[in-house]
Amino acid sequence: MIPKFPIRAGAVAAALALVLSACGSSSGGGSGTSAMGPGYNLASSQVLNASDKAGGTMNLVSSQTFDSIDPGITYSAQTWNLFRMFARPMMAYEHTPGGNQIVGDLAAGPGKESDNGKTWTYTLDPGATFEDGTAITSADVRWAIERSNWSSLVGNGPTYFRNILTPSGDPRFAQFANLDVYKDGDKAFDKIIDTSDPTKIVFHLPNSFGEFDYVMTLLQTAPVERAIDSKDAGDTYAKKPISTGAYKIQSYSPGKELKLVPNPAYNQQSDPNHMHVARAALVDVQLGVDSGERDQELLDGQADADLGSALNVADHAKVLQDNVLKSETDDAPDSSIAYSSINTQLIPDVDCRQAIEYAVNKNTVQNQLGGSWGGSIATNLLPPSIPGAVQFPTYTYDPGKARNLLAKCKSDSPQLFDSSGALSFKIAAQVNAPDLQNAATAIQSSLAGVGINTQVTLFPFGQYSQYCGNQDYSRAHRLGMCLANWGPDWLTGYGMLDQLVTVNGISATGSQNYAFLNDKTVNDLEQDALNSVEPSTQQQDWVKIDHRVMDLAAIVPLTQRNVMRFRSSRLTNVMINQAGSGGYDLSVLGVK
Repeated sequence: MIPKFPIRAGAVAAALALVLSACGSSSGGGSGTSAMGPGYNLASSQVLNASDKAGGTMNLVSSQTFDSIDPGITYSAQTWNLFRMFARPMMAYEHTPGGNQIVGDLAAGPGKESDNGKTWTYTLDPGATFEDGTAITSADVRWAIERSNWSSLVGNGPTYFRNILTPSGDPRFAQFANLDVYKDGDKAFDKIIDTSDPTKIVFHLPNSFGEFDYVMTLLQTAPVERAIDSKDAGDTYAKKPISTGAYKIQSYSPGKELKLVPNPAYNQQSDPNHMHVARAALVDVQLGVDSGERDQELLDGQADADLGSALNVADHAKVLQDNVLKSETDDAPDSSIAYSSINTQLIPDVDCRQAIEYAVNKNTVQNQLGGSWGGSIATNLLPPSIPGAVQFPTYTYDPGKARNLLAKCKSDSPQLFDSSGALSFKIAAQVNAPDLQNAATAIQSSLAGVGINTQVTLFPFGQYSQYCGNQDYSRAHRLGMCLANWGPDWLTGYGMLDQLVTVNGISATGSQNYAFLNDKTVNDLEQDALNSVEPSTQQQDWVKIDHRVMDLAAIVPLTQRNVMRFRSSRLTNVMINQAGSGGYDLSVLGVK
């Protein structure tokens, strides 16, 4: 048997019911009132202000904009978290604080595995509909997966289905390399994704894969009505997706505002695990708000929560020194790392890349990312929450070693150095992310100390992968390093590393593998892990990949992140769910 990771199909409603009798705090929130919140750093371990009351307006805010409003092609934690309010994936993470258990959402339960992990069968819960009342069938799920993995949309979201169902290195699937379902149709998938029964979807994999239930938590499994979507190759759908969840989109102004209201067509009977509930009468999401202004709105009680970002480091002291504000704050690990890629295509000499590793003073970077409140210094990629992860030392700050390696690189690869004799490139960070920008400046200063010349360049969050992840653009504009935060798509080595450091994370239009690392040893180790039937062997392979990536100096791990978040005391059913998105579980929130 292929090993399966723990899945509990218990009733989610019971988890909330157990705490509904708990005492909530008084209403109000932020420094504009005297109300105390439930307490500091509690949401990872308990449900705060438990209540089943409905009504009111929930005010959410983000300093970032969406990479896409289309659930099938988005790839950021904040959008995954929010979009689950109006889109139903096949599987979902149970609504429990800090949990990593998955249960059926649109699916009645976990997939039935057969053929030694090569066949996975899912049955849809009866009665589920789109917001227009149209019944959801397995064909709608199939189309959602196909459009987001085999069309012009590819590159903006994860590519797990493409990599698992039609692996690029397998000659049996050569026809899928350039297939576009909008232009070519999807007949080629009839033997791969069987939807002959409208209540079931059956996947036939070329290789055993024990984590397929986790792949089915992706928003790419949220059904899409083909007749509507295929009219213009996804363009109209991407502007206003049709809801399948408890909320629907009332209006959307790109980069500015999204409003959600309860979906009257939502059939609660089709959701026995209570994965979706519309407690607020209106969810107002303000986008692209200056990060300093965003913090002020949160602390003043004008906004109830951020979609997923940390409070700015500049506001940490203010929060921690005020008992009321601190009682509405959480500072918890979220299984992610802050890191910088090193472009292996632009800087192919490993001595040069290792020189960069030794030249970065992570203590100064950590200070810009919140000090001890922002997390601990990272030396490798796998966070401790990943089963089997091993923390190991790598590059310590050593300017002397950096200079020696730089001299060797210059001798071996003189073409990498500019006319002044210096290694020079740009460091990318995100607009309206002052902590990452300050970290980039700290790295710039460290590198200057060993004679590496850099320039910090900012790119918008929503299009970041289209710059840092585009090989041609990145090479032409000399993007040598890109700073970002990265968390696992699910808590396994595969969920952490596949899109970050293997060939699967590289695509022509926008990669997540910003280092463009395409190393045979890494790719082979991943395949060995996926082919293994022993969890311990799989875990050892992920650790070997971690070591290999660090040996190749493709990524500079900066911190194992803690995220300081703020939640208004007027919010109900507050909890941090570590898996899937790592933020407050927006799907169950209400307001007093």
